[in-house]
Amino acid sequence: MTTFSYVILGGGMVAGYAAKELVARGLRAGELCIVSADSAPPYERPPLSKGFLAERETEDSIFINDAAFYREHSIKLRLNTPVERIEPQQKRLRTRDGEEIGFEKLLIATGSHVRTLTIPGANLDGICYLRTLDDAKHILTQQSGARRAAVIGGGFIGMEVASVLAQRGMETRLIFPEERVWKRFFTPVMSAFFERYYQEHGITLVPQTHVVAIAGDRRVAGVELDSGATLPVDLVVAGIGVLPGIESLTASGIDVDNGVIVNEYLETSTSGVYAAGDVANYYDVLFEKRRRVEHWDNAVEQGKHAARLLTGERKPFVHVPYFFSNVFDLMYEFWGDAEGADQVSYRGDVDSGRFSAWWTKEGRLIAAFVLNRPDEERDLAPQWIANRQHITPAQVENTAHPLRETMGR
Repeated sequence: MTTFSYVILGGGMVAGYAAKELVARGLRAGELCIVSADSAPPYERPPLSKGFLAERETEDSIFINDAAFYREHSIKLRLNTPVERIEPQQKRLRTRDGEEIGFEKLLIATGSHVRTLTIPGANLDGICYLRTLDDAKHILTQQSGARRAAVIGGGFIGMEVASVLAQRGMETRLIFPEERVWKRFFTPVMSAFFERYYQEHGITLVPQTHVVAIAGDRRVAGVELDSGATLPVDLVVAGIGVLPGIESLTASGIDVDNGVIVNEYLETSTSGVYAAGDVANYYDVLFEKRRRVEHWDNAVEQGKHAARLLTGERKPFVHVPYFFSNVFDLMYEFWGDAEGADQVSYRGDVDSGRFSAWWTKEGRLIAAFVLNRPDEERDLAPQWIANRQHITPAQVENTAHPLRETMGR
């Protein structure tokens, strides 16, 4: 059994950014092994539903580090290596092939995997999901020759994929069970804006609807709805959520509950074992609650922070949650956590798509959304959330002055 100072289990974004940080902190040759079930080195995930799927970005352009990086720093990169079991007391991993890999410190970064359809016809050709590079390649292959697409799910992934397919000239329907698009995140006013925008760009919205079966012989020919209707389609992309990748932790003794339970230092219940990224259910010291975040920024920042922890720095992970999205010609950003807000105020003109939304709880800012607004608002949002800034609706809505100036009025 070969033993390494550091082993990262999972070859996603956490691994790529943790490796960069470890190198920056003086990683020595042979100290790090990345064990990944994926077939590709660590890569950026946001382009999968954006530039890569739209064929504006190549595979090489989305890798976090090039192949030479791992060679030059003598980092062992084990691809196509599923791990069957973690044995933390023995400080080793056991792969599906029975190989043992030892570690002094372990970073669990197994990410998440997509929820799949469990309805009749779910195994037909032409049904796709989007989580990995291979998934994105599969969509590109399957969309060749397709003219009509159904995207199931009105959330983050569904909205991004629908916009790309529509821009590629496909007749696209976005089907979701809620009464409005991305109800869990958007306010009614925001949903109304995006619904109008999508319809203006040729997407047909099918709200309050479940797909109950996929029609077809060997390949998708249609989606059957709970209304009794069948919509003819050539391609189905399902964006119905993800699950944390905790299968290898069974019987490991490491605490799991909606992911791997870690404290504010990303430490698991077992000494020397950490977790970061999608799989980590961590304690957020800013919001004083547990959360598991499935976005790019969290994976990047926790990956870098975990590397610092592995090398002896002991500071809590303190970070304002953040994500961004590109749909058609819009790019928006969001910071914080709107759960529990008792007030939301808007700055700018929602109908024109030039607005920001500001959520407060007991007068303190807890979340902000910015679309086509001055950079000042982008800069202030995370600062004010971290500082628990008091802000009133009148200050938000006063567009006669820059936002910072309104605070003194």
